[in-house]
Amino acid sequence: MTNEKQPQFNFGDLVRVAGYWPQVFVVDGRRKEHYEYPDEEWTEMVYELHGAFTLEWLEADVEDLTLVAPAANAEEYLTTVGQPTIDLTELIIGVDWAKGEDRTMYGKQPKEPRKPTARELSAQEAERRKQAKKERADQIDNLLDIANWNRKKFADTGEQEYAAKIAEVEAELKKITEGADE
Repeated sequence: MTNEKQPQFNFGDLVRVAGYWPQVFVVDGRRKEHYEYPDEEWTEMVYELHGAFTLEWLEADVEDLTLVAPAANAEEYLTTVGQPTIDLTELIIGVDWAKGEDRTMYGKQPKEPRKPTARELSAQEAERRKQAKKERADQIDNLLDIANWNRKKFADTGEQEYAAKIAEVEAELKKITEGADE
């Protein structure tokens, strides 16, 4: 039997989500998902969130969340710190429902985005390569974990389906590592 995970975040807490920097999200809800298999079982806590400024909705695991401010201090934090880097007046297009025509919020026309400098383009390309390398490393780590788990099961049971999975994973690893050398 597994221990049920206790919630680490409460309703109304402000959190950051890995991969969504600098956005701040509000915890709307949470749910426990319990998984059972013949040889293992576990429980995961999934948090339902919305963007404090964008109203974007998403779900996240506890490992991806970092507390920014508890619910009791959330309003103070949001008014003090304010919206990080997003200007909604430039991003949101409203509709004048009475006239049935599009117009920008507050009557402003959206600004044409400035062109990035060569230095910014170079930094973006370097970041893209860095992210691709990290994703490839994460994928390799995941495949190695799968292969090791199947090796253990094959050693314990001798069942050929585990050996077949090992071969399949090793072929995938070979494809990924050979592609990294290019």
